[in-house]
Amino acid sequence: MRILTCASSNATCAAKGQAVEANPDIAGIGVILGFLCTTCIAFFIAFAVLFLQRYDKIVTLCRRLFTNNRDEYEQNRDPYWRSAEFWSKVLSKNLLAFSDTQLLTGLAIQFTAMLKHCDLSIYHFQVVTELAFLTTVTHLLTLVALRDYFVKYRWINLPRVFFMLGNLALLGYTSFVAYSYDLAGLDLSASLACYYKGVRPSAKAAFGTRWAGLLIGAIGGHVTVILAMYIFSGEGSTNKKWWFRLGALFRTWFVAPVYATYGIIMAGISLRQTQVLGTPPVTINGDETRWGFGQFLPLLLLALPLFAGWESFWEEKDWHDPNRYSRSTRLRGESRSTVDVFKLAQSPNLNQQSPEDISLTDVHIHSNGPSPHGTPRTRSASRVALTSHPTRIPDPHLPVPSLPASPAMRPRSPSRFEERFSR
Repeated sequence: MRILTCASSNATCAAKGQAVEANPDIAGIGVILGFLCTTCIAFFIAFAVLFLQRYDKIVTLCRRLFTNNRDEYEQNRDPYWRSAEFWSKVLSKNLLAFSDTQLLTGLAIQFTAMLKHCDLSIYHFQVVTELAFLTTVTHLLTLVALRDYFVKYRWINLPRVFFMLGNLALLGYTSFVAYSYDLAGLDLSASLACYYKGVRPSAKAAFGTRWAGLLIGAIGGHVTVILAMYIFSGEGSTNKKWWFRLGALFRTWFVAPVYATYGIIMAGISLRQTQVLGTPPVTINGDETRWGFGQFLPLLLLALPLFAGWESFWEEKDWHDPNRYSRSTRLRGESRSTVDVFKLAQSPNLNQQSPEDISLTDVHIHSNGPSPHGTPRTRSASRVALTSHPTRIPDPHLPVPSLPASPAMRPRSPSRFEERFSR
């Protein structure tokens, strides 16, 4: 039973060289540039992360190959923000943000094509396939470059992996249609409804097209990383076997670069045959290079990963600064109860000091704001000072003199709310 049919469509399937109506939502200038820019940026970030993660090993290898220095290289991490480890963490979060952005846009454009399959032309459906092809390049590079992160937090990343596989499954189907339309005797300008109304080619015949390379590269690369995440993720003997390490090297330095390069080049060649980047092979009624809200939005989405990278830079750079969020300035006007004595527990020298050697420590207790049921509450401030001078500990059996109560600290009558609550 066929799920996608276009029995009610009145498309002319025998004619060739028909005019195709413009569709900026799929082949608009902002959509195409947004997908291309995201994939190209993710391509360079992914290989930068792979290089930075292995910076010490690469320098050590170059030393031993081209010099007489056999010592293992260890980078100076002072200052930390100039180290390879710092930039690896910052760019990793940036790469993950780019991958998430394309995960949503890739699913959105493929769902749009599936819902409007009876109204689209084969030409525009092929553009959808090329754009979705670019998303799998970004996802595969992210999985390979951030493999340790995905393995360590595999259950946290399970929804992300699930949507990646869903996007890959949709691409497997849409690419089958887009790359085998000519086997059904259809023209590129024909309506996609003709494909669903006519005789569809077999999978064996379509496997000789670009569909085979996409399936082998994309599915193979994704599956190897996912298997390492959920099946071979233990610390047992698998991680120490030579064939496992050889497979990891093959995946990282052969499958991922070859598939990414192939995907960007082939998608770029196909997208050059659009109205945005070149001359389309069909006649298009309308202008797909006109800017509008739907064209600005994909490019503006590029700012989200850039914001994530900017935030990650300062978080990693100022990780040792407890006031980097300016909490002290916010607490001045808020209702709070703060006891700074808890900082004593974080002092590394606290356990090494005697009670007579404790440095000066202030304990502030502030209380401001209305009390329950609108009862006015007096603002009190108490300071406990522990001096570093040796003092005698008083005898607990001796009576402790009491200080005279100030007018502000005199007992007050309970409010109605407090009387009801005490009952």
